[in-house]
Amino acid sequence: MFTLIFLSLFLVAWLLLGFAVWLTVSVATQGNAGLGMLPLCLLAGIVAGLAVPLLGKDDGAGIWWSMAAAVVVPAMLMAARRFALPARQNKQSLRAGLK
Repeated sequence: MFTLIFLSLFLVAWLLLGFAVWLTVSVATQGNAGLGMLPLCLLAGIVAGLAVPLLGKDDGAGIWWSMAAAVVVPAMLMAARRFALPARQNKQSLRAGLK
C-alpha cells in the first residue's frame, strides 16, 4: 500500500515538472507553445524521470536526478519544436510561392 502511494507521488511530481516546462514556454511565447505539445511534455517528464532509477541511480541522489531529468527532457523537446517551426514555416511559404 505504501509503495503505491510513494510511486504515485513520484508520478505526480514528474507530471507537474513536465507541465511546468510547458507552462513556462507557453507563457514566454504568449500562448504559442502548442496544446498538442502538452501530452508530449507530460509523457517525456514521466519517461525521463522513470529512466533514472531504471538505469541504476536509485539512491537519494537518484531522486533529484530523476526530477532534473523530468525538467530537462521536456525542455529539450520544447526547444526542438521552437527551432523546427521557422524551418517548417519557410518551407510552407516556399511551396505557396511556387503554386
